[in-house]
Amino acid sequence: MKLIEQQQKRHSVASDNTSSPGNRPHLPTDSRQARQIARRRLIADYVNSRQSARIDEISKRFGISLMTVHRDIDTLVEDGLVSKSRGVITSRTSAAGLAEPADTAANDDGDYQAIAAAAADLIQPGQTVFLAGSPILRHAARYLASKVPLTIVTNSLDLMNDFRELPDISLIGLGGTFKSWSGCFHGPQTIREINDIDADAAIVSADAIFEEKTFYETEEDLAVRNAMQEKAKRIILVASHGMFDKKAFYGGNDLRDYDAVVVNSAVPPLLVDRMLSRKIDVRLA
Repeated sequence: MKLIEQQQKRHSVASDNTSSPGNRPHLPTDSRQARQIARRRLIADYVNSRQSARIDEISKRFGISLMTVHRDIDTLVEDGLVSKSRGVITSRTSAAGLAEPADTAANDDGDYQAIAAAAADLIQPGQTVFLAGSPILRHAARYLASKVPLTIVTNSLDLMNDFRELPDISLIGLGGTFKSWSGCFHGPQTIREINDIDADAAIVSADAIFEEKTFYETEEDLAVRNAMQEKAKRIILVASHGMFDKKAFYGGNDLRDYDAVVVNSAVPPLLVDRMLSRKIDVRLA
């Protein structure tokens, strides 16, 4: 096996383990932006679980200033996740909830395997394939092993380890800044390295899908997926039923932008019919 990996000395490894006083929610420490994203997510979850909450209540709950609460809430309002009126924040996610981390709302191992197998069927031997970090794609190695020879390009440390021992796989590990909260490399270096590669296909996922559009929890994940999609001839989206009718913080692509959308059989038939009516190439796993 030909293994091409970036030297680990060039990577800046961050940790997201932290503690906070009392019962305050734990937030990552690897960057200010990561803390803001995590805090806003927790605020949205808090409001959603109670249907409404007051500004001063949120301030006390999260140990942040009233000004910070207002900034966070304004962002959540812009994202359509909550509404604000006279100091009261009201949930707007009763029908379309906030995405669960790593799709924990639908983390059935059998579904993930079926989706990964169906996505692998769309790959041909000899191709170069981008794989973005995703719980679903942790099952990709066993199915892509039958498609060798292949060149696999990924920013996910887990996927690098999954593929590194497979025969007839050329593995390109993308460098950058390692983020412990995602298990992936991100940042300008990652994007530059993606831009140097022309791939036959990119297999990517999303954190949430709402009204036939993908959403992501972080700008870093969105940037990597956009770069991979720009440099691939064919784009394959993998999605489980738990991702649908939810929103996250950053909007991605319309589902019509993907060459194939691979979903599991638990996706409601009405959603499948709606996607098919919009000429979206849906593949049921």
